[in-house]
Order: sequence, then C-alpha cells, then structure tokens
Amino acid sequence: MSGMKSAYELAMERMGGESKSLTDAQKQAIADIDAKMKAKVAETEIMFDQQLAGESDPAKGSLIQQTRHQQIARIKEDAEIEKEAIRKTA
Repeated sequence: MSGMKSAYELAMERMGGESKSLTDAQKQAIADIDAKMKAKVAETEIMFDQQLAGESDPAKGSLIQQTRHQQIARIKEDAEIEKEAIRKTA
C-alpha cells in the first residue's frame, strides 16, 4: 500500500506543490480529526433537524436551515485548519 497516494498528496502534485510524507502518527491524528468532525456534523444535523421538525413558520424554518448549513461549514473548516496544521509539521 506504500505506492498509493492520498487525495491530499495527489492534489498537491496537481497544484505543483511539494507533497511531504506524513508519519503514521500524523495520519492517525488526521483520521481522528475526520472522525470527530463527522460526529460533530451528525450531532449538529440531528439537533437542527429536531428544531426544524417542530417549526411550522416557513421563515423560521428557513433560518434554521441556514444556521444549520453555517454550523456544519464551520465544523468542516475548523477540521481542515487542524489537519493543515498537522500536515505543516511533516
């Protein structure tokens, strides 16, 4: 499996950047960040879906959906920032 490249490594090659090899610990840390991010996204989706189910006002429902999308985007962005910090230490 050492011949396979990660999506990050392939993207860096396409952009002309250097691709540094990550240690097993770094790969595990990135995988942990992904797992936590997925759990937070799922929790956020459930919370907002419950709010949306109890809302009969379309305007408030739209606001709930907008807030939901913003929260999920923020969670994903924070995870990417954490992963990038790990990659920079490679």
